[in-house]
Amino acid sequence: MSRTITVATWLILGIGVLEPCQANVVFHFSLDFNVKQPENSAETINKTILVNHNLVSMQDNEPGPTTAWSEQDQYNEVALELLLDTKRVVQQLNLELSPLVGRSDELAARLKQTLRYVNGVDASLENGHFGQHVEQLRNYLTLVDTLQQPSRTGGVRTLEFVLLKLALEKHQLLAKNQEVAEYLQRADAAWTRYKSTQVVVSES
Repeated sequence: MSRTITVATWLILGIGVLEPCQANVVFHFSLDFNVKQPENSAETINKTILVNHNLVSMQDNEPGPTTAWSEQDQYNEVALELLLDTKRVVQQLNLELSPLVGRSDELAARLKQTLRYVNGVDASLENGHFGQHVEQLRNYLTLVDTLQQPSRTGGVRTLEFVLLKLALEKHQLLAKNQEVAEYLQRADAAWTRYKSTQVVVSES
């Protein structure tokens, strides 16, 4: 069984460079051995290794907010709110257009896509984690993009496309699409900043 060790370097306090034998280096870092923790726990092994003239010592540190991605809870909370919002507007769209499904194969195909999204949101809300919530929000962007595209055969002048376009605007799917896109951009940037401080060592 493989295990992953995550080393997060915090601070290099001082390096003497006058003489190699007199170099004093202090590394302050935390180790996360990827051990299963209780739900909502961010606990890590938090140690300081002191190297002084080839003598190595170790001391415990008080846990700090940088031992885990401290912003994750905040972003996850917003993700849950957005999932509920996107589910609501998609269901409103579906409710308005469903009476027309029997008269249009094109609308029937589009509404199947909306139902698939709602089912995916329900599954993510019930059993999912932050990564799945984010992925489902990406699916919302894909869904709205698909709904805005005219059919290959009918084009933009078909009654189905006009009705769908008006319904998207009426139920604010386009506005919610912009909100989701901006959230995902912020979340990706925050995650990238966090990863830039991490060194991951894998061993089999």
